[in-house]
Amino acid sequence: MATLLQMLLISTLSSDTDPTLRQFIDTVLPSMEQEFSSITALGGSYEVHLSRLKHKETAKRWSEKADQSLLVHVLNGLLTAWNLIPFLDDNPLNDDEKRLLCLGLTLHDYNKYCQGEEKDSPKAYEVDSILALCQEMGKRLNFGSFWPEWKSYLSEIGFLAQNTQRKHGSNLVLANWPNFKLRRHRLLNPLRLLLTFGDVAVHMTNPAEVITTTRGDRLQDCLDDLCIPRKLVYHRLRDVTGILSNGIHNAVLAFTKQEKWQPILYFAQGAVYLAPQGTKVPESEKLKSVLWNAIEKILSGAMLGGNIGFKRDGKGVKVSPQTLELFSPEQLIRGLPEVITAKVRNDKAPATPKRLASLELSESELERLAAGSDIRSDQLAELIGLVQKEFFSKTPEFTPWVLEQLKIQDEITTEQTQVQKGGVNYGWYRAAAEYVLKHQTLDTEQFAEMLGQFSTALADWAIEKQLLPETVNSTKDAFLSYLDQYLEISGWDSIGGSFQQELERYTIAKTKASKQPICSLSSGEFISEDQMDSVVLFKPQQYSNKNPLGGGQIKRGISKIWSLEMLLRQSKWAVPPGKMEDQNPIFLYMYPAYVYSPQVAQAVRVFAKDLRQINFWELHKFWINHNLDIHALHQFPWLSEPDPEEWKLKNTQIYGSTGPKQDLPFLGISYTTTRGKTHTDAWAEPAFLSLVIAKFLGIKVVATASQTPLYRSDSDFRESIKLDGLANFWSVLNLPDAIHLEEHHQGRIQRIEDFMQRLLIAYSVHLENQADKPDPRWRALPDTVRQLMSNVLNLFSLAESGCRKRKRDPTPDDAQRYWKYAQLWSQGDAIMEEQISLVKRLAQEYRQFYKVRSTASSHAILLPLTKALDTILSVPPDLPEEDLILEGAGQLKDALERQEVYTRPLLLDKSKDIALRKALELQAIQQFMTTCVEQLFKEQYQKDIALLQENRNRIKSGVEFAYLMLNLEDVQQEAESETETESAA
Repeated sequence: MATLLQMLLISTLSSDTDPTLRQFIDTVLPSMEQEFSSITALGGSYEVHLSRLKHKETAKRWSEKADQSLLVHVLNGLLTAWNLIPFLDDNPLNDDEKRLLCLGLTLHDYNKYCQGEEKDSPKAYEVDSILALCQEMGKRLNFGSFWPEWKSYLSEIGFLAQNTQRKHGSNLVLANWPNFKLRRHRLLNPLRLLLTFGDVAVHMTNPAEVITTTRGDRLQDCLDDLCIPRKLVYHRLRDVTGILSNGIHNAVLAFTKQEKWQPILYFAQGAVYLAPQGTKVPESEKLKSVLWNAIEKILSGAMLGGNIGFKRDGKGVKVSPQTLELFSPEQLIRGLPEVITAKVRNDKAPATPKRLASLELSESELERLAAGSDIRSDQLAELIGLVQKEFFSKTPEFTPWVLEQLKIQDEITTEQTQVQKGGVNYGWYRAAAEYVLKHQTLDTEQFAEMLGQFSTALADWAIEKQLLPETVNSTKDAFLSYLDQYLEISGWDSIGGSFQQELERYTIAKTKASKQPICSLSSGEFISEDQMDSVVLFKPQQYSNKNPLGGGQIKRGISKIWSLEMLLRQSKWAVPPGKMEDQNPIFLYMYPAYVYSPQVAQAVRVFAKDLRQINFWELHKFWINHNLDIHALHQFPWLSEPDPEEWKLKNTQIYGSTGPKQDLPFLGISYTTTRGKTHTDAWAEPAFLSLVIAKFLGIKVVATASQTPLYRSDSDFRESIKLDGLANFWSVLNLPDAIHLEEHHQGRIQRIEDFMQRLLIAYSVHLENQADKPDPRWRALPDTVRQLMSNVLNLFSLAESGCRKRKRDPTPDDAQRYWKYAQLWSQGDAIMEEQISLVKRLAQEYRQFYKVRSTASSHAILLPLTKALDTILSVPPDLPEEDLILEGAGQLKDALERQEVYTRPLLLDKSKDIALRKALELQAIQQFMTTCVEQLFKEQYQKDIALLQENRNRIKSGVEFAYLMLNLEDVQQEAESETETESAA
């Protein structure tokens, strides 16, 4: 079964992708994920480096960089190098050379692999050791399935792996290497140059480095040596908002495609391209106009469809300032019927009857108008009221024109249409009811057609009379100013931000006399306006009477740029404005680990789009079925289309044969919601999902309740995972909120999969015992976690509690599963390891002289332990240990005499004399009682009777599960022995 990363890549590759690359992804990539995903290629934790390196300075220098896993480093480097192959017109690669490119780059950082495995890597001159290591790694990485003859080219693979870097650790003397099958000059050019280009490229942290650092010179040198007539250019947006910034990036991609710029590297802030040598610098004004048109196109369709930019409340349909700016009054009037139809849908409880009842009308008049008081009246009244409020509030001839157009001037006067209450024009509802009363035969479609005709006539009349105001688009002005400050393209003179202007705006906004609010999502660099509930996804303004004495009312504002971002999120996510906060959303901001190759960028886009809500019941079942192997989760169906064939077909339709046709996620954004009300409900899914994303895709992720990305680039934070504002259960689990690929945590080096495993054990135990399917009851998770953290034996107590809840006894399969939970949970904790070791030893010792079936009651299974604990807890505390052991052994012997003989295995062995059997039984009883007294009572509980009494039930639960597990192991061993006997026969 394909892994998540493998499936994403395969399904998004274009149909003309070289079969060699497809075969590499099919065969080698899954093994790379297993071996490389947790090894640090760049960055890493200082404490981890310090434990492996001799020099503190080296550890500090390495840890000052941001995280990048060896998997991502190799994969993006390989794909970047591969993307240069089509440019080698005069020097093409044959199939064997393509395979050497793949395998050489895969092994080029073998020293980091050795460091991750805590081994010493060979020196550059130790050729035999290098080749032996390459052969060992090749076996682990499944090279044989990719290329059966790969061992015949081991010298070439080792040479390329060793000499990918131009200076550090190179060994370019060909005579030092065993005989090559490939022509030697081909190793140096083009193969080595391609590997060098890919390796240097994935060290870049932002697109401007092609100009500002020597890496750009080294990459250009590789292109020149490969005789590729291209130069490196870039675009960068030095700000990240989310969907708006992604839209800008993708619009720049579309614009530069016309100039034959081919993107080869993607960053959170932009892209690097291969451009023809004679390429011209894009015209600034032309590009900015294209970018604005792209954003306007996205919003206009959604706005005129009634999806965003409008909101309906008790006073009718409201329109956002951005909508008024994006459309001319004429466009808006003509498009309003569709908006009204989409927003005014209260068929079962129309507002017109209530509005009419508030007017001073006779009962007979109300009864007459009742037949026209339905949803159609609401739609017509709110359409007229909205256009009057926005465009014709100071136009006296508007009302007579409307009455004449609707042909109801004889039924209602102009004055009667202008009756207002609470800011709502009730008169238009009366006028609408009069119209509907005269046209009751109009169905929904016909009435919608009539609204369209009315709006068209209104727009034509207003234009003819020159009644419509000119549009002032301050949003566009702010957007263009934003581009001037933040957008960079090779060859442009960057203006940069104006700190003085920003400071002045902020200072003015903070004065008491100012009525200008400050944007609550950004700084004061752009003009802000009051937050409107038709724009923001969260609750826009929580008004309070607790304002400062002598001060004005506290207001929250929003800038034009963030208004655009909020509207784009409404459009893309199809969420209602002002309501999202009620769902406790947690946002996942996904950054590239330094850089994306084009293929990986496409894969991440599909992941962000198709990621489904995790069904933890399914996940728990999948994990159990795969024997609690955390690596098996690579193959869990994380996406909305779990069937690989269906999913591949769908993405073929999306991408076609010429590459992606949809937006790429320079900054990927996803979010989770919950029906629960607690902080734990909100964080249970995104906390785990953050670990999954970083581990299985190798990208960096920030999880936060903040509407704004916390970082503008992946280089702004070093860790692979940042969790902001976590729920309490995370700290109780003692997990870090900033996580590198490897962390020195709790006295040992732990990886992301170790944290995943710990979290998944806690979730599994909780779901099995504290939840009520389908309700996971995450609100009770902190209590589950506290019990597990305080004593590992509570794990068994919780299991017994869950069995009682389901009205059944624990089974051997339960025992085996929970025992593995306990072993995994206690790893690295000496006290917990000792606790589970002792309860297992107790079960092993008394099983020598007492055995019952697994189906027996808990009382029967725990009989020897119960008697031993009763003795210890009932005797005087100053009784000598020897006497206590003899006392307990005697009582236990008496209890056994009252049991059936088949429960006493030593007595059943008739090959020995009865006296010997009884002596052996007594000896075993005495040994068990000695362990109870010396190991359990004396060493573990320090002869504290109260403490032992407090933990009595936990001990019994642990011993019962150990007993059931040992019974199951006996059954399995017997079955294996029988199978071997039958096979031998």
